[in-house]
Amino acid sequence: MADFVNELVWSHSRARSFAGCRRAYWFAYYGSWGGWKDDAPAEVRDTWVQKKLTSRAMWTGTVVHGAAEYALREVREGREAVAVEDAVRGAVAGARRDMEGSVSGAWLARPAKRVGFREHYYDEPEEAGAWTAAIVEIERQVRALWESRPFRRLHEVPERIRELEELRRFPVGDVDVYVVLDVMVEDGRGGAVILDWKTGSHHAEEEIAAQLGVYGLYATAVLGLPADRLTAMHVNVRHDTTTKHTVDAAAIESARERIRSTTAEMRSKLVDVAGNVAAREDYPTLPAGDPQCGGCGFRGICGRR
Repeated sequence: MADFVNELVWSHSRARSFAGCRRAYWFAYYGSWGGWKDDAPAEVRDTWVQKKLTSRAMWTGTVVHGAAEYALREVREGREAVAVEDAVRGAVAGARRDMEGSVSGAWLARPAKRVGFREHYYDEPEEAGAWTAAIVEIERQVRALWESRPFRRLHEVPERIRELEELRRFPVGDVDVYVVLDVMVEDGRGGAVILDWKTGSHHAEEEIAAQLGVYGLYATAVLGLPADRLTAMHVNVRHDTTTKHTVDAAAIESARERIRSTTAEMRSKLVDVAGNVAAREDYPTLPAGDPQCGGCGFRGICGRR
């Protein structure tokens, strides 16, 4: 089997990482490369393992998204709808397995497939009851999702679900772009609605709009949908709110320009653009004591433990 090639491919998460700590960006996309191999150098392996770490807050969203995806795949494929109690039971059982595997260290046998928490890996002091509260929050959000109008509506028209958590790759200018839409559903009138589930307590509307603009670019450039027939909705499961976003020609062009400009900036840091080679020293760390370091998965390999 041929080795994977480390390409510079654009994604919303990669652009967001590049805009933050440059050293963490380098660790994520260059320093960790090849860490999954049996013969990987120890530092590369450690960096890759730290890349796979998640936080309690991030994991909550992953569990809720997983419950939503499973339920919608069931109805789209013609099977019986998943009852909310079954969804809650499955999500909580899976969450407990994740926690147990992280605490025991068993996840390290397969870091790419299992869940490891930053809180356990770095032996962080834990607030009393924090993990119990996380389980309660997962249950609450799964119930809220099942009760939300957009989610219930999808169960009424499963045959219209066009995209569901599929990883897509498409060219924009001279760079390929990755997107994963939570859900895209045809509206029955020649258009489509893009739904994006959010589970966190804080989300900047500008960032959500930028992400949805990239989804709109995908929908028009790849699926051939007209921009004036697209609707995007940000469904915040934590706060039980639904916000409609405009995904018009202007928003799509803004997404295209963002991809172009951030890609150019990423390339400007490379020592070999054709080979996508980046030198660690060209990606500086944040100043010592920066609050971002405390929640970074790479704080071990970075010396900010």
